[in-house]
Amino acid sequence: MIRRTLQLLLMVTISSIGALGQINCTPPSSSAQKLVCQIPFSTGVFTNNSSASAAQSALQAVTAFNTAFATQVTQLPLASSSAGTVVLYKAGVPETFDNLGPILTDRAQTVGKHQLYLGSAATQFVFTDIDGISLGSVPFTYEATATDKTTGAVLSNTYTTERTNIHFTVDLLINVATFGLSSRIDFSAIVPYERVSIGAGTFDSNAYILNASNVQVFAYAVPPTYTPGTAHGIGDVVFNGKGQLWRGEHAAVAAAINVRTPTGDDQNYLGSGAWGFNPYVVFSYLSKVSPHAKIGYQWNTSTELNNPTLTSGGNQALPGGVEYDVGADWAALKRVTFAGDVLGSQYVNGVKLTSTNTTLPTTPSKPLPTIVTETSTYSINDLSAGLKWNPYRSLILTGNVLFQLNNDGLRSRPTPLVGISCKF
Repeated sequence: MIRRTLQLLLMVTISSIGALGQINCTPPSSSAQKLVCQIPFSTGVFTNNSSASAAQSALQAVTAFNTAFATQVTQLPLASSSAGTVVLYKAGVPETFDNLGPILTDRAQTVGKHQLYLGSAATQFVFTDIDGISLGSVPFTYEATATDKTTGAVLSNTYTTERTNIHFTVDLLINVATFGLSSRIDFSAIVPYERVSIGAGTFDSNAYILNASNVQVFAYAVPPTYTPGTAHGIGDVVFNGKGQLWRGEHAAVAAAINVRTPTGDDQNYLGSGAWGFNPYVVFSYLSKVSPHAKIGYQWNTSTELNNPTLTSGGNQALPGGVEYDVGADWAALKRVTFAGDVLGSQYVNGVKLTSTNTTLPTTPSKPLPTIVTETSTYSINDLSAGLKWNPYRSLILTGNVLFQLNNDGLRSRPTPLVGISCKF
């Protein structure tokens, strides 16, 4: 009898809830092999749930990861196009500033008329937490209905509780090209090449079977699972146009805009599936110690990765908001500059995950850990610290580490970056 019951538990009807809005994770759909389907399948939400409201809630919690991953992975700080030494002219006399500029943000000075800047930087983000919840132990509890396929009769209610171990790493090679259209205007293209690695598996899994009177009749342990997946390719290409609004003897103010194009494969977390627009204003002052500040706003269009209702046509815009930066660069030596910045990004009406408990409807009730989703506005703040070295002519080598200062959103380990650039 127990064996027959376990077989019946696997014969679950997959209803229309098995599709992530416009992303259908049900085989033989091509999306079923994509990384966006990794977590739902690993947790068993797709294969073990009917159209009950509890299953809907479980799907919403699981697929909230897609929105979080897409929002932050496609808006990570990227290496800037600051071109190293700057030459200013006073009464026709050139004055060179050896301050090599910031690393992960912009400054108001441009590369110079008809000057070409080329740079590449490599970095790796290893994500460890989301909204303060360890990715190594994300709790899920959801309800399923076992159905006899022969008679169609509902035999029992099943509650599954498990913990999910998620490994999520993004390797980025960021390629930047900037050309000076004039002494006050330059144009940049930023092309990221990405390798995304994600693995999701369950452990500490248990199933509780209740009869029609909500009396527990059976409980059993579910074997652990783990499924890895990788993808690589061009990410979302970003174009930037910058023009100086005002230029003084040492200081300058510029206005610019980043335009992110949806060129990456969003279902493999290589892109956002959305256009992004980030106008900003930046101020910088050139000296041995050069302060700078930047403020802007990020707008995004709708994407299939943000579909909280899990319905066709339910795509919503990726969260965006105010972006800000303040920092300074110190030309400690003629060819060495230390750079430090505090960078912040706001996410208006973003999806957040919260740990809570649900209870089995038994007497006495049994509390089980799970997560729920909520809509909230939050900010992520990072500290960037590094140096630039100019060993020969216009060649610049860069090293940097990025530290996240708070536990909101998707959090990574301290993130290293190494880069090389040259101006022609």
